[in-house]
Amino acid sequence: MPGSREGITFPKRRLEMSTNGKRKWSAAEKLRIVLEGMNPAVAVSDLCRREGIIANLFYLWRKQLLCSAGKIFDAKAGRPSAVEEKKDAELQRLKEVVVEITTENLELKKGLSG
Repeated sequence: MPGSREGITFPKRRLEMSTNGKRKWSAAEKLRIVLEGMNPAVAVSDLCRREGIIANLFYLWRKQLLCSAGKIFDAKAGRPSAVEEKKDAELQRLKEVVVEITTENLELKKGLSG
């Protein structure tokens, strides 16, 4: 079925041009092309010819996809990492110290003027 791959649907292709006359590819289009090119039954040269891109661009997109894929598995579904939690706790502690010192400072000023 065109526009889908194993249950993944992609939007219809739409030609967008940048101000310098080059075609702009959406992230979904790049993903579709790279996933199709990773299929062993598809020749990259034929795919690139059909999509109107050069092979170097395909390989660049594939490299970008594969290099960033690890980040998806490193992230814990919106949960901050242990390092982030430690930094947040330290930040909260420092804010509390600032509040305490400011309060003491105001009390001392009141004592001197009153």
